[in-house]
Amino acid sequence: MAKDPKYDRYVGMVTLPGDPLNPRKPRPFRVDEDGNVIYLDEEAGRARPAGGANARAGILGWDELDRRAGERSAPLTATAVRGSVAKGDKGSDVVRTRKTIGGSDYYVISANTYDPALSNGKTAIPNADMIATMNSSGKDIAVRGQGPEKGAFIVRAPLDFSPKADDRPASERNLPLIKPKREMYYPMLALSAEPGSTNTANTLSFRHIPVGTVAIGHGHPDGDSLGMIDDWNPSYKPDPIIGDVSSLLRGDPMPMATVSKGRIGWHQMENGRLQFMYPVEMNFSNYEAEKIQENLDRQQFLFQRKVP
Repeated sequence: MAKDPKYDRYVGMVTLPGDPLNPRKPRPFRVDEDGNVIYLDEEAGRARPAGGANARAGILGWDELDRRAGERSAPLTATAVRGSVAKGDKGSDVVRTRKTIGGSDYYVISANTYDPALSNGKTAIPNADMIATMNSSGKDIAVRGQGPEKGAFIVRAPLDFSPKADDRPASERNLPLIKPKREMYYPMLALSAEPGSTNTANTLSFRHIPVGTVAIGHGHPDGDSLGMIDDWNPSYKPDPIIGDVSSLLRGDPMPMATVSKGRIGWHQMENGRLQFMYPVEMNFSNYEAEKIQENLDRQQFLFQRKVP
């Protein structure tokens, strides 16, 4: 007897979330006569049972979990140029604009090679909560000596404060929250990150990025780095060294924080334009500004939209 290609054992049920950052939004699926879970948004393209032949309703198979993890596990590398920060006024002509986030002021250095006509249109700028979370956890990834580098993730978790039925006596009910936050951010040490080195730089590779990650941070060794300056060595083998912007190259770009000598700065992107942002009160040398400007101008070409 031929099987019904549209058969759904649990028609009407929607229990599997589609977006881990928005669990209240279900991902439509059906369960065929053999118990295979089939996502409707994938069925039209490839008709692949999620989790293979042994998947069951509400349970994700190992291959499905691996597939989801793989979508977010592309390796990215952060770098710190070795040496000691030079002094002097060289680089004082670097243009800086100002930005206010959460009531705090920041200087922003932007890539001069940005071409609006070739912009990918993407933006990845840390919000006030992400900055506060990194500020409070920066000491955990600070590297006081020669290395190795350490890293951390900033993870976003949604909170659900929607009204719910409460039939308890009025005197026992919880009082409603005033302006409750809809999300929270927390730091997670990147224990699986792989430190390394080249002839010119210390490196840190992130190969497994947790679901919900919205920003990444890493520490430049205080005793063996040029402060905030990242390394640019695109001809390096086996993988090019492109500085501290690899997290911005992802399909879902994320800002990258750098911790150096008690300071925190951010590589970010605004409408496709690479930027480096730091607090206006931060002790930031003109030499660091010059070298970061040079790197941004080189790195910008990695983000330009391809024109036929």
